[in-house]
Amino acid sequence: QLACPKVQDFAPDGDTGVRSVTVSYDGRLFAAANNTGSAYFYKISRAGDSSRLNFFRKLEAHKKYILKCLLSPDAKHIATCSADCTAKIWSTESFALEKTLSGHQRWVWDCAFSADSAYLVTASSDHSARLWDLSRGETIRQYNGHSKAVVTIALSD
Repeated sequence: QLACPKVQDFAPDGDTGVRSVTVSYDGRLFAAANNTGSAYFYKISRAGDSSRLNFFRKLEAHKKYILKCLLSPDAKHIATCSADCTAKIWSTESFALEKTLSGHQRWVWDCAFSADSAYLVTASSDHSARLWDLSRGETIRQYNGHSKAVVTIALSD
């Protein structure tokens, strides 16, 4: 018979489903986002072969669905993508809003950070993808021509 480790129950907002989760590259921070526009932050503690999520912060990030949350490679920021047609960049130290990335005309479904955490690419139902310079909060390139919604994205740099 196989032994199965105990799984920690995970329901940050009761019956509201979790839409997206992300873990920092160093394995110390975990975030989850849901359809109410909230993001939840946990520190990951380890004891032997098991890990535990320790809740420490709730962030009211958007007024509509969060479709994606993603921690930056340097774990200093988290991006949230939403049905409100924006992506937002938050500090993981102060949890202050640093930038609202506006320009998409429909839902922003997905995002990906550059390896140095300086750029973000977003995917939207408006049939486009955008590359953002996060220091300025501006689109530096827009990728048009898709005949359908762009709902997932990857960045290789």
